[in-house]
Amino acid sequence: MSWEPSFYRYAAVVKNLRGVIYYREGFEDRLKWLLSRFKYRSLGVPPSLVRFMPKRKVLIELAYPVHAVKEAAKLFSEVMPPEAAETLCLASSYISPIMAIGGLDDFQPAIVKTVRTTAELDDRSWKLHMRIADYTTLDFYAWSTQNALEALLNNRLADALKERFSRIVDDERRYWRLNPGNGRVFLAYLDPLKIIRDAGFRNRFIKLGNDVASVLGLVAALAI
Repeated sequence: MSWEPSFYRYAAVVKNLRGVIYYREGFEDRLKWLLSRFKYRSLGVPPSLVRFMPKRKVLIELAYPVHAVKEAAKLFSEVMPPEAAETLCLASSYISPIMAIGGLDDFQPAIVKTVRTTAELDDRSWKLHMRIADYTTLDFYAWSTQNALEALLNNRLADALKERFSRIVDDERRYWRLNPGNGRVFLAYLDPLKIIRDAGFRNRFIKLGNDVASVLGLVAALAI
């Protein structure tokens, strides 16, 4: 299940990864349900959550691709649970959505927008929207990481956050089949740059080097 970090292994995992699991104890039934939907594509497991996972071929323990990602997770853990901080940083670095089993409350410091629905989804609809969340995270990645890094270096976080939110509003149209409106939170858009701005982490974050920009992607998180 686990592996040592190396570029070729990282590339192979990214190619076949459908999402990164976030798990809170007490939701074993939801974990079992999620795993039953994945037979061929992999799900990543942050190191801090491996102890909760059953032995399954589709589960891959994620390694930090570079040391700066681990340092960013430590920094974010000052304002959110360490497991959530780790999951967010790895999901961005592996360009994958988060499958949050047990809800999204632990990611509150990074949430900038949510998609709500009253729709009851069947398996086909769940799989479709999991793929759409994957596309959301992938399509944002190159632009959002570069945008955030430039904003940090030029000290223009407020402007960047507005621009990023505008793009999120446009992206929300992908989820029209859910008839977004009232109801339960189905998905949240997470922006790590919001954490940095709100917590005043800019100077400390910049010191981690340019590779840390890999954690600055906009990430879709599904409430499982």
